[in-house]
Amino acid sequence: MKRLWLILLIPLLTGCWDSRNIEELSLVVGMGIDNSKKKDEIKLTQQILVPPGSSIQENQAQLKYKNVTVSAKTLHEAIRDSLLITNTVLTNHQRILIINEDVLKKVPMEAIINQSIRDNNTRRSCLVYLTKRPTKEILGLADDGEIPSNVIYELKDNVERTNKILPPLTMGKASSSLQSDGSFAIQAVDIRGGKLILEGAGVINNSKLVGVMNEEDIAALNWLNGKVKGGIIEAVQHGKPLSVEVIKRTRRKVTTELNGDHLTINVKVGYTVRLSEDWYGKENSFEEAYLKEIERIAEAEVKKDVKKIVYKLQHEYKTGVAGFYRYVENQHPKFWEKNKQKWDEVFSKADINYDVDLRVIDFGSKGGIK
Repeated sequence: MKRLWLILLIPLLTGCWDSRNIEELSLVVGMGIDNSKKKDEIKLTQQILVPPGSSIQENQAQLKYKNVTVSAKTLHEAIRDSLLITNTVLTNHQRILIINEDVLKKVPMEAIINQSIRDNNTRRSCLVYLTKRPTKEILGLADDGEIPSNVIYELKDNVERTNKILPPLTMGKASSSLQSDGSFAIQAVDIRGGKLILEGAGVINNSKLVGVMNEEDIAALNWLNGKVKGGIIEAVQHGKPLSVEVIKRTRRKVTTELNGDHLTINVKVGYTVRLSEDWYGKENSFEEAYLKEIERIAEAEVKKDVKKIVYKLQHEYKTGVAGFYRYVENQHPKFWEKNKQKWDEVFSKADINYDVDLRVIDFGSKGGIK
């Protein structure tokens, strides 16, 4: 009987046979990729969490992370080479991947994310960013001692407060887009005033960087593809500034028409908004006609900005970042099969009609004459 109990207790006493102390592992939260000074090599910077109480160097005792940079011909080789200077690397908790613009001028983006997509440990939800700076500089900015990768990752939550940043681009979404029409926008990250900031975006087409967008372009693109979840529309009325805050998208409909081989894309969107600021001294928000005038002014502002980004997409970048190909594929499958290999050319010549319907449903407690 005693022998039987001993046999039953052995598994409980051994615990997890493959467990390891966390101090013996390198938990990667961010990666950056730059061109290397060595020919035909790329430079990989891994941001690794430092467990509390494990100082790296005396002058870095306050940091919560360390950055490890190595250079190799492939990303996988670089990861393995990093093991020469740090503990076993785990990418299960990697939150961001930052790619330097110059890398995408030499190497296709599909090749850059290839290893991460094939790796069973790296999450497809890892967010992908672009930067014009060396990624080591971005990942080395410890603002208030915070971990740069976490700071950048959490900025994505502001997408519901401003329309000047793109919806988060995950590794999985980037991979899917590269395998479909190969055209999408990627959020850029920069440093301004000693702070990390989401600013600008890159236009990717066929795995290459073909253009760069500013904040106004991003906002207009979000309006075009129906991705606005919040933010402000700035306009002028009677020479005075006003702001309209986006509340919620109420509808979006995209239809496509063919006249021979000529494509027309019709986009209609509707949003509820609130009048959040109005400097016009004679305003009367209690009057319906006044609110209708505000709606018309804000709608004109959105349409003007969308018209500009459509021109850029068609004539400068010559690619359909807004993803309209899906509607053409569904609504005109024969036309799509015939023209999908030259989609950029078809998109660049298409007529794009955009209409936005804004409805003011709130103006706060300020009313001019009541």
